[in-house]
Parts: sequence; C-alpha cells; structure tokens
Amino acid sequence: MVVQKEEIKGEAAADFHPAPVWLNESYLESLLQSKKNDAGLRVTGLDIKPATSKGENYASIMTRVKVSYVKSGAKNPEKGSYIVKTTYENDPFISNIFSGYQASTTEMLMYEKILPKLSALIDGTQQPEKLFAKTLHVDYEHDAIIFEDLAVTNHVLADRLAGFDLEHTHMALRKLAKMHAAAAVLNERQPGVLTKLDHGIFNRHTEGFGPFFQNMMGEGAEFADTCPELGSYYGDKLRALVKRVMEYSTRVYDPQPDEFNTLVHGDYWVNNVMLRYSEKKEPLDMILIDFQFSSWSSPAVDLHYFFNTSLQKNIRFHQQDALIQFYHKVLVDTLKDLKYGGYIPSLRQLVLQLEKGKFMAVIVSLACNGIMLNDQTADADFLSLIQDDERGRNFRRLVYSNKKFQEFVKHFLPLFDRSGLLDVTD
Repeated sequence: MVVQKEEIKGEAAADFHPAPVWLNESYLESLLQSKKNDAGLRVTGLDIKPATSKGENYASIMTRVKVSYVKSGAKNPEKGSYIVKTTYENDPFISNIFSGYQASTTEMLMYEKILPKLSALIDGTQQPEKLFAKTLHVDYEHDAIIFEDLAVTNHVLADRLAGFDLEHTHMALRKLAKMHAAAAVLNERQPGVLTKLDHGIFNRHTEGFGPFFQNMMGEGAEFADTCPELGSYYGDKLRALVKRVMEYSTRVYDPQPDEFNTLVHGDYWVNNVMLRYSEKKEPLDMILIDFQFSSWSSPAVDLHYFFNTSLQKNIRFHQQDALIQFYHKVLVDTLKDLKYGGYIPSLRQLVLQLEKGKFMAVIVSLACNGIMLNDQTADADFLSLIQDDERGRNFRRLVYSNKKFQEFVKHFLPLFDRSGLLDVTD
C-alpha cells in the first residue's frame, strides 16, 4: 500500500507545514479499529495533505487525512476523511510558548468534553442548529485532535481578505450568541466546569505573546509618525502604551462578578469558522472551529475581536451598534429558552460592558487585524510574529505597508483617542 504524504511540490511546498511523522497507516488503522469496534479492519489507502497554508493559521498545524479501509468480512472498501490538528511539536521555542497558554490542553478538553455538552443544550432549544464539528478522537499522547472533515459536507473557509458582509456577519453573531448562552447555562448547572478555563490570549498566568502585541503597537507608532493623516501625536501615544498593552488587554479578560461572563471562543474571526454555500453562493450554514484560547471571560473579548478582524469596511465603520443589538437579542432569547437563572444583561448593560472592555478593539485593530489582512505569506509564521530580529521587524513593516490595513488604522486611531483609549491611566 502506498501512503501519499505532502503532495505539494517545489517552491509551493514551503507555503505549507509538514504533517506529523507519527500520522501514518499503522496509527490510523489502530484508531479506526478502536472507534468502529472492529479488530480486523484494515486500511487499504491513505492520502495525507496539508489542510492550511501559511498565513491562514499561526497557532497550529492542520492536516487532511483521507482513508480507505475494509471492515472484517467486507469486500468493498469504505472511505473516511478527517482533519488532524496538532501543535508545533518539533519547535521547542514555539511549543514552550503555547504550553504556557495550555493551548492544546484547552482545545482537547473543549472538543472531548465541553463542545458536546454545549451542542446538547442547543439541540434542546426551540431553534436547534449545529455549531461545532464532531470529534472523532482526542490524542493526549500527541497533543492532537481528530475531527470530521467539514470539506466532505462542502464547508469551506471564507475569504479572509474580503471580510464578511452583513448576511455572513449576522450568521456568525447568531452562532456566537448561542455558544455564549449555552456556556453560561452549562456553568450554572455544573458550577466551576468552565470558570477553570483561564488561559486565553491575555491572561494572568503568562505573557508569552507579549512581544508580538508590544512590537506591533510599536510598529503602529512608527507608521503613525510617517502618516500625514496621523503624525507624531499618535505615534507618541502608541509608544507610551507599549508597556501597558498587556495589562490593559488582560483586564478585558478578567471576569467581573457584577457582569455577564461566559466561555468565549477567544479567537473568533473569519478563518475560525467554516461555511457551506448554496449554488448561488448564499451562506447556508456556519461551523465554529479552533478553540485553543477559549476562556471564561466577558463577551467583549469575542465581540471586539470579531468586529475588528472580520467585517467589511462599511459594516465595521457604521453598523457595530446594530450588530450588538442583534447579538443581544439572540443571547437573551437563548438564555431564556434554556431557563437560565443567572444575570441576564439588558441591552444597555451589555453596551456599557462592551464599552468598558473596548481596549480589546484597540489592540486587535493595531495587531491582529494587520496579520489577518496580510497577503504576503513568505514569512507569515509564528516566529515572525514573536521574535524581534531582522526577519520579524521586516515582517511587521510589511504588514503595516498593506493599504487596506492602513485605512483601518487611520480611521480608528482618532476614534479611539477621542474615547480616551489611547491614554495611559494607571
């Protein structure tokens, strides 16, 4: 039997991460034998390819596996297609940073224990719908998750460079609001089951990503200095914020006893959902993926992250208030449907909570959004994000040379400034 791996040839191969060495015929045969309760099952064909390329996923390696197998006593082979998500196991520097965030541990717990419970809650509402991919196996030895390949059901990634129109945005917010509601209910029914998740992108345990956010804000200051529409006024303000960016961002994540808290996705943007379309290219369904930074926090984390990474310009500039109202209605309706007994914020209370956590919009706009709009992927990897060497500095300058990103920065910096978000306060 021939096992096909890494079919990308030539220069294009450098744009993809290699599959894990342990992901082979023997491993998958043993796994399928266990899952299908058939010791005589035999793998007859295996095709392994990268599922994402550089610039699409900085925090993990995604591999698509297509398997042909024959069950005991059967003559005709069956086929399965799966996505295998793994960590950067061969890079100690990257692995050390991610271990500080408990990224793989969090996501394995999410797929094995938490997402099935959230799905069960949503299934019991008056408007059930699928939110998450089904998990085949969680492998703690290899820090890997194997789940259904959504490509089989014609789910695809949207265009991260184009961003979501209003129809996509409403669907994304509806799904997110239902996840948030189900999580609040789950933690109410099983106290503490979710509050222990406290290692989001900003947290009180590690600042491993600190160099990325600080360096990107510093690069933003350099851009402002040379931008005629901004100037050194903004450059100086951003430089003064560099040393406070981690603390101010972490405060958004800190759960507050007098506010609505829930399990946030933690990295909610265009590339962390998959969509199924009609023949007319209308969005029919959306599935949430990638939960390694989920944490018990304020919904401000997900909403500001989503608004400032994933929306088309006109929607991002002019329709956020209406989107918050839309999200709030779905959240409240779902909480009431599930007979939630805890604090349910009014729209005004939610608006004030989001305003309190709006520094998240600042750091996402100046750092994450630039990476997500970057279309020059030769050096688009985690090391370029985190290291302050010549390669990293060149990559950050390249990110800030993107005209679309510059337009967002020029629009929002004055708005942030007039709200006091660029001031160092304590």
